[in-house]
This record gives sequence, structure tokens and C-alpha cells, in this order.
Amino acid sequence: MCLSLSPEFPLVSLLQKTPPSPVSCHATGFYPDRATMFWRRDGEELQEDVNYGELLNNHDGTFQMSVDLDLSLVRRGDWSRYRCMFQFSDVDQAIVTNLDPALIKTNWVEETPGTALVIALSAVVALLVVMATVIYIVYRKKKVEKPVMAVIILTFSCGAGQKPHLV
Repeated sequence: MCLSLSPEFPLVSLLQKTPPSPVSCHATGFYPDRATMFWRRDGEELQEDVNYGELLNNHDGTFQMSVDLDLSLVRRGDWSRYRCMFQFSDVDQAIVTNLDPALIKTNWVEETPGTALVIALSAVVALLVVMATVIYIVYRKKKVEKPVMAVIILTFSCGAGQKPHLV
């Protein structure tokens, strides 16, 4: 448990799952819990396109919180106008994090166009191999199942008063 009376400032990070998803400004490791976090554009606090997360306890007695910004309608060239602000209620100083694509942490890896082409071509080749195998098996099966025409000639030989028998 945190017994310090002086504030412990947070680690603030920008997080994003994929490019179309909102950017989350996440602060963790701060104490006390009397803090606010918000997004600004051109110095004005945003009220729209913002989703405020819950204040959560960390295992060490500190806290974490986040605020998400929906950038779906914002041109990438305008991102420099946005700032994430973290501020304790009784401290004048704020932690300011500029919205910079280089600062955003993500697990998402951009797929290169060549990768999609290789996957598509591999799928086509695999499909052709399967089709050729099926055609070959059907052809061989039909060839084996053709009945062989055999002519059996029976010759009967009978003498007077004898029963016919095969010769």
C-alpha cells in the first residue's frame, strides 16, 4: 500500500489496437487517486469522440486510468493538434502527451502487399494440386472398373444316347 503523502506521477502511454480503433491515453502508477485525464484539441478540452475509462486500483496501492479518443474522422495531418492531459486535482502541473504516431504503442503489424499475393498464389497452387489428384484417382478407378469382355465358347460333344458334356 502506498503511504506517501506526496503525489506519485504516472507513466503515460498512447495505445492503439489497430489503425481504425481509438487511441487510448493510459496513465498508470499514480497516487493519490484524485486526478483527471482528458484530451485537448488546439487547447480546448474535447467533449465529443472521447470515452472515459474507469479509475482502477493497481496491486501496489497506486492507480490507473485511461481516456480514449476516436480519430476515425480526423485527418492524420491534424493529429499534432491533439494532446492528452493528466493532472492531479491539487497540483497545478500537468503531464502533457502529444498525439504523435511515433509514440503510439501497438501489437498490430501492417501486412505488406507482397504477403497477400504469396498467400493467394499458394492457395491457388494447393487447389490445383488437389484437383489434379482427384481427377487422376477418378480416371484410374474408372479404368480398372471397365469390364473385360470375354467370350467363352463352349463346345458340346454328344454321342448317341449320351448326355452332353464339355469337351
